[in-house]
Amino acid sequence: MKLNAAGATLVSAALAVAFAVCSLATPASAGSLTTSTGQQLPAYLQGYRQGQLLCPGAALTGKVSVAIVDPMMATTDAPGDCTLSDMKAANPGTTFLAYLNIGAMRDFESWNGVFQNSCADTATDAGKQFGVTTSNSRVARNEDGQASYPGFSYLTVADLSPAYADACAATAHTLLSTDAQRGTTNAAPARFDGIFLDDASMSPSHGQDMVDVGQWGPWPDDDAYGRALIAAVQRFDATLTRTMGRDVPVAVNLGVYPAWSNQVTLARTLAATRSVDFALREHVVATGTGRPLPAIDLDQASAAYQTITAAGMPVVEHDYSVPLRELPTTAYRQGNDIGTSAPCLRDGFGSRSSVVAAAKTRRTLDHRMTLGHLLQTRTSSALRMTATLSQAEPTCQDNAWDDDANFETVTTASVSSTDAQVTALTTAVTSGAYATAAPLKFAGVTVVRLSNGKVVAVNTTTITRSVTAYGRTLSVPARSATIG
Repeated sequence: MKLNAAGATLVSAALAVAFAVCSLATPASAGSLTTSTGQQLPAYLQGYRQGQLLCPGAALTGKVSVAIVDPMMATTDAPGDCTLSDMKAANPGTTFLAYLNIGAMRDFESWNGVFQNSCADTATDAGKQFGVTTSNSRVARNEDGQASYPGFSYLTVADLSPAYADACAATAHTLLSTDAQRGTTNAAPARFDGIFLDDASMSPSHGQDMVDVGQWGPWPDDDAYGRALIAAVQRFDATLTRTMGRDVPVAVNLGVYPAWSNQVTLARTLAATRSVDFALREHVVATGTGRPLPAIDLDQASAAYQTITAAGMPVVEHDYSVPLRELPTTAYRQGNDIGTSAPCLRDGFGSRSSVVAAAKTRRTLDHRMTLGHLLQTRTSSALRMTATLSQAEPTCQDNAWDDDANFETVTTASVSSTDAQVTALTTAVTSGAYATAAPLKFAGVTVVRLSNGKVVAVNTTTITRSVTAYGRTLSVPARSATIG
C-alpha cells in the first residue's frame, strides 16, 4: 500500500475519519470516504451470513465504520438474503473488506462464482501446486498428503511462494473488479472496497509451530515462515496495486505471540513495509469461550500492540462474545470458561430465558473490558489503535441451512450498544482518547487517566472491586471496565 504525503493509507484514513482518532488524509487516487456519524467501530463479521447484520434495517446498519465480511455476501447464496449492493446502499459510510485467507487454502465453492475466500482452489492441480508436503509425521495432513491445520483438514497450508502471492493477488483483483449480485432491494451495483487477509501469522501457529513439532515444509524454522509471510503480503499488495491501477485497502488478521520478542519484531517488520493498513488481533482479553487471559498476558499484549502500532501498522483489538450453550446461568459469570462440551442453546431448553439474560449481561461486561483495555493501551505514540464491535462466533447460531433449532440467529447482534458504560467507553474510543501515563495498579485493578480527563479502570479479578484514583471512585464489575 503506497503512502500519501501525510503518511496514511486508505483504511488508516478511514479509521481516522470514522473514529475521529486523527486527521490524516486519504490518497488522492483513492477518492474520499464518507465521514461516519455517531459512534462507529469496525466489525469482523466472519461467520456464514453474519454480514446480513448490515442489511437495510438490520441490527448493525449504520453503526459500523469498517466491515470485514465473507465474499459470499456479494451473492444471493441464501434465499432472501440481501447482498453487498444492498449493504453498501444502506451503509454509505462503511468500508467493506472481503475476507481472503492468505495462510491457508481450500476448495472453491461453485455456487459463489468468483466470490471465493481462498487465494487458490485446492480442488484443482493449479491450486494444489501451492500446498506443502512433509515427511514430518507430527504435522497434520489432509487426504492429499499436504500440510493442514489440526482439526481443519479442509484447509491446506500455503507455501507462501512468489507465485502463490501473485495467484492471491489475482483472486483479489477479481473480487474487487466484479459487481455484486442484485439483492432484495434492487440497489445499484456495488463492489468491495478492499481485502482482509486471514492467517497472516508470524509462525505457522495453529499447533504447527516448528518449535513444537519439528522442522517441516520449505522453511527452516518458525521465523523463516514469518519472513516468508511478510514477503507474500508485501508482494500481494504491490501486485494488487499495479494490476488495479490504484491503492487498495489491505488489512490482515495478525498471528503473533505478544510474549515472544522475535514475533513482535517480525510484526514490526511487516508494519515497516507499509503494505498493511491495519492488523486485527483476536482474543485480546479472553478466548472465544470466555476463558480469561491472565493479567501478565494483558500487559504483554499491551506492550506488543503499542510497539506494532507505533511502527506504522494500527492494531484493532477484537474479542468474540461467549456462545449461548445449555448451561446453568452461573456458568455465565465473569471469568468463567463457557467451554464447548455443553450443547448449543436450543429453542426448547427449559431455562432458556434466564440463560439468555445471563449471557447478555456477560457479553456486555466482556465488551466493556475490551474497550477499557484498548483505552489503557493506546498512547500518544500509538494513537491509531481501536477495537471492534464484539460479535459471537457462528458455531451456536442458526443460519439459512440449519434446522433452526439453535436459539440465537446468526443475524443477531451480540452486544447491545444502549448500555450506558458501553456507550461511554465507545465514545472515549471513537473520540481518540488515550492513556496519559502508565496504569496505577490496585489489587488486580488498573486505573488510567485519559487525555480527555476521564478515568478508566479495568478489573482483571473475578469479583467486583471499588477503587479511588485521580479524585474518582469507580465500582468495576469482575472482568470488566468502568469509565467516569
